[in-house]
Amino acid sequence: MRSAISVLLMILLASASSGCGLIFGGTRQPVGITSVPDEAKVTTTEGVVYTTPTSFQLERKDNYVLIVEKEGYQSATVQINRQIMGGIVVLDVLCGLVGVVIDAATGAWYKLVPKTASVTLTKAADVVEGPDTIEVTLRIDQDWVGIAAPTDVTVRVEKR
Repeated sequence: MRSAISVLLMILLASASSGCGLIFGGTRQPVGITSVPDEAKVTTTEGVVYTTPTSFQLERKDNYVLIVEKEGYQSATVQINRQIMGGIVVLDVLCGLVGVVIDAATGAWYKLVPKTASVTLTKAADVVEGPDTIEVTLRIDQDWVGIAAPTDVTVRVEKR
């Protein structure tokens, strides 16, 4: 009986001497990102580069700006922010001051939001190959009609 009480006291002492956030979630969190089109380059605030679709671990204690880029497309940014988890703070306070200090120092009482992000990249206007206008001439009953269209217009001719 005495050894069971000793073990229980050791467990309580160990949990009181470390933060609840550190025990339940750790200092890092997975974050996932996808893009349309795939295989875009994602650069983190620290300069680490990934290729979409991907998932990677980020420190909970920091805010991040992810830059998503692909040749021929306008770059986009994704903001990943830390938010304090109130339940973990309450548990830390109930378990003692040591847990508060540990979770505050390590950032373990934060979560990163959003956990996943999806980015749709827009084609860059300056990368469209070809002339600014396309001249299309249609013949209707011996008369010629000229039509100018922007490069993003598709003209389909069908035989009747």
